Amino acid sequence: MYRRTTREIPLASAPPAVAEALARHCADHQLTLDPARCRAWHTHSENPEAAGFFGKLLGRRANPADPDAEHDSVLVLHPTHVVLATTGKARGSVAMSLPLLQASVRRGSALPAHLAARVPGASEGITLSGFPGHVGRPGEYFFGLGEGPAAQRCATAVEAAVAAAKAGG
Repeated sequence: MYRRTTREIPLASAPPAVAEALARHCADHQLTLDPARCRAWHTHSENPEAAGFFGKLLGRRANPADPDAEHDSVLVLHPTHVVLATTGKARGSVAMSLPLLQASVRRGSALPAHLAARVPGASEGITLSGFPGHVGRPGEYFFGLGEGPAAQRCATAVEAAVAAAKAGG
C-alpha cells in the first residue's frame, strides 16, 4: 500500500521529530545512543492516493486507516536493543525499544500468508515481536522497509543482532 524508500543514515541526520522522540525515549529508558556503536536506517513512507475511481473521487488514500499522506520511521540498532521511532503530521511522534534478548524477528508482516499475499508491500519489511502484549501473548510491530539493498541490509543486520544476542555474543 505504501511507497517506501530506506537508507542507512548517520544517527545525527535522523529527521528532527524522530530524533527528539528517540532522545526522549532513550533518556526515559537509560539507553545511550552512541553514534559509534549504533547503526540507523531511515524509511520514508508515502501513502499514495487510492487507485480506484471511487477512491480518487472521495480523495482516499491506498491505506485509508492511515491519517498521514507520508511519514518517517527510523530503526536504530543499539548494542543491546532495537529502538524504533516514527513521526507523521497527524500521528505525531513516538519511539519504543525492545531488548535484543527478548526480540524475535521475521521478514514480512504479521499477517497470515493468505492475507499478506493480497496486501501490496506486506512482505517489504520486518516484524519484531517481544513487546508487552495482551492476554499473555507478545506484542508485535511491523517496520516497513520497502525494497532495495539498504532495506535488505537493515533486515539482515537486525536478524544477525538478535541471533548474536541470543547466542551470547
